[in-house]
Amino acid sequence: MARLGVTYHQVATAAHELLEAGRQPTLEAIRHILGTGSNSTLAQHLRTWKAKQESTQKIATKEHIPEHLVAALKHVWEQVVEQSDARAQAMQEETQQTLSVTQQEFQRLQQNHNLLQQQCQQIKQERDSLTHEKSTINHLLSDAKIELATLTEKLSGIDQQNKEKQARIDELNRQHQQMQANLEHYREASLAQRLEDQQRYEQQQNQCERTIQQLNSELTEMKKNYSASQQSHQQALFENNHLKAQLSTLEAQHQSQSQNLTDITNQLTQKIQDAEHWQAQYQTLQTKYDEQNKTYIEVQTHNATLSQQLNQLQTELKETRHQNQALAHEKWVLGQEKSQLYGQLKQLSGAIL
Repeated sequence: MARLGVTYHQVATAAHELLEAGRQPTLEAIRHILGTGSNSTLAQHLRTWKAKQESTQKIATKEHIPEHLVAALKHVWEQVVEQSDARAQAMQEETQQTLSVTQQEFQRLQQNHNLLQQQCQQIKQERDSLTHEKSTINHLLSDAKIELATLTEKLSGIDQQNKEKQARIDELNRQHQQMQANLEHYREASLAQRLEDQQRYEQQQNQCERTIQQLNSELTEMKKNYSASQQSHQQALFENNHLKAQLSTLEAQHQSQSQNLTDITNQLTQKIQDAEHWQAQYQTLQTKYDEQNKTYIEVQTHNATLSQQLNQLQTELKETRHQNQALAHEKWVLGQEKSQLYGQLKQLSGAIL
């Protein structure tokens, strides 16, 4: 096997130079011109050259063409063939290298796609968690509304009872004043009726005092009920403040999730742009493959398979982008519902205060 740098073309060129100089092409003369080469390598190339020279002489004799012209044509043809082989080998190596780079990029895109799918699944889980928390808050808010309505109804009833008791007390005081006026009138009008009127007055006064005591007892009971209602009201205010704190925590979590979703959307946009860039490069490579020889059919078939996989990956990336858009829409809906809940809590706080 010839060493690196010593080829048949070099040996043939040196032999032609020797012939043109009127010298016989020998191993020593060729090694002197080339400056390198082993005996076995030079002898093999020289035997091949001599065999071709014999065929050249036969062609020159048969076609009546000068031998040196036939030799020159054959020499040029051999150079063209060797250059074509070298160029085909370089193109094949370049194609294999490009195909390897394309496969590596495809694997990288596949890994990125799997990562995006995991992130999308995580976002879905967080969205379900937010939905569950929103349902819990709605349930707590509904319970608070019911309890507030009950307390309001109780307070209204107690106020109505207080008004009725006060009206009765006012009526009794008015009757008491009227009786005192009548007593003075009867005292001045008739001394004979004084004892009887005084007895009647004392009876009525005793009755009024008993009635007032009874009303005072009822008023004391109502004050106790009112105090209990105030305590229930304070408890409702405390629970309302607790709900506000939970709402603030949910708002912070919602803002964090919104930021994460924005970052993922930006990363997905960048991945789509990279995929489009590699798709354009792939189309250019496909054009070069179409211009190559039929010997690269197997490479073209494999490349077509890669193109199909890349198109499938792009379709999956588009589906992921649509899913992210749907998640963004759901995030917006959750934000609207959160604003409504916050408004209802404000109205609830205003009604309690």
